[in-house]
Amino acid sequence: MEIFTVMKLDRMSNAAILEMIGKRFLQARLNEGLEQQELADKAGVNVSTVQGLEGGKRSVGMLKVLAVLRALGKLHEIDNFMPEPPIKSASLITARNEPRKRVGKPKGDHQSSTGFEWNKTIQQLHGDKDK
Repeated sequence: MEIFTVMKLDRMSNAAILEMIGKRFLQARLNEGLEQQELADKAGVNVSTVQGLEGGKRSVGMLKVLAVLRALGKLHEIDNFMPEPPIKSASLITARNEPRKRVGKPKGDHQSSTGFEWNKTIQQLHGDKDK
């Protein structure tokens, strides 16, 4: 989708977008050479659903929209309507339904720290036996 189209859609009201989508459904039906009743029968919905969808005056449930898209042979257009979003690295863990894990000691582990001792560490590195 072009940037101009995205900007145009951002400025449109939901009602205006619904009307635009309705015109697209109307044109798709006409391109298939179907009457509203024929499309409704093929999709398994009421003719009022097709009329409402094409008129863009009222909302139609998603299941009915999918049925009409399927009847028009346009179900594959869902990928253009809303493509599958890319997976972000932070969501990889949650995608496996595993809780995120914090780095650090478990809360139940209350060992007191004696602190870091430089002299012992230096002696160990140099192999000094005199500690």
